[in-house]
Amino acid sequence: MDGHAALLAALLPSSYAPTGRIVGELAAEGLTLDAALAASLDPLRGLTPLAALEWLEDYERVYDLPGDCRQPGLLLQERLALLAIALPERAGINRAYFIWLAGQLGYAITIEEFDQFKAGFARAGDRITNYETLFSAGWSAGQSLSQGAPWQYVWMVHASGEPTTLFRAGMSGAGEPLASWSNQLLECAIRNAAPAHTMVHFAYGG
Repeated sequence: MDGHAALLAALLPSSYAPTGRIVGELAAEGLTLDAALAASLDPLRGLTPLAALEWLEDYERVYDLPGDCRQPGLLLQERLALLAIALPERAGINRAYFIWLAGQLGYAITIEEFDQFKAGFARAGDRITNYETLFSAGWSAGQSLSQGAPWQYVWMVHASGEPTTLFRAGMSGAGEPLASWSNQLLECAIRNAAPAHTMVHFAYGG
């Protein structure tokens, strides 16, 4: 006997003979205590879903994931990436935050912003971004640029390309493809975090 079964056996009075029945009972009770000890470590592993994937659905429920980024066939690695963003998230309306967010999804990005057109500062060929003129035309966030968007409220994400998500043992689920390509998750995650009065566009490659 070993483990908790051996500890229980050591507690028996000296007058008890280790018969087959007693040994069987000690073994069964010892296995139960062994299992309880092993399960007691689960909360420590559950501090991060990377070490306890069986708790992933609980994490997603608490953080309301994947939320607006729900799509058919979302990969396990993509679900973990969304959670990796949500766990430490404090958000922030700055370039560094969005660059970090994209990095969690496997992208290297740069951000281009557009200044308001001002006489004496603008140069020939610069975009006209006068707030009063363009908003008087009835533009609102969400409309396309062709409808007269005020460019000072538009920003562009330049992504290096479309990363490949490869199947990884322990990080991918049964039935998932060996390789997957999609930009939808990046665009959804950034649009969800973008300031409500802005419009974000995406350019890939380069």
